[in-house]
Amino acid sequence: MSVEASGKNMKVVCDAKEHHDKTCRWKGKATEVHMAFFDIERLGWEEGDVICGLVVVADGTVTSGRLRVTCDAEPDGGGRKEEEEVEEVVDAVSTRELQPVGPGYGSSNWRCC
Repeated sequence: MSVEASGKNMKVVCDAKEHHDKTCRWKGKATEVHMAFFDIERLGWEEGDVICGLVVVADGTVTSGRLRVTCDAEPDGGGRKEEEEVEEVVDAVSTRELQPVGPGYGSSNWRCC
């Protein structure tokens, strides 16, 4: 993974955290980013790494190309099933990056709680 692609993926995580902290219905602060083990490995990260202040968690319920942010105030302990939708993009040098997708993409597209 190139430094540029890794940086773009870190930005996606940071954006998800920022949106969560602004819109959490329980007024919590984001603590973890859940991702598929495959994506964590592909990005060169490891479970337990801290990206933008969030602990990276390998989660078998999160499909590849998606992530979800959990927080310290979720009543179910972060075990909800919603995921942030992201798309894998392959550039000319075969590096991939996670990107939010969906109608009206913008910070309002993040579903976090």
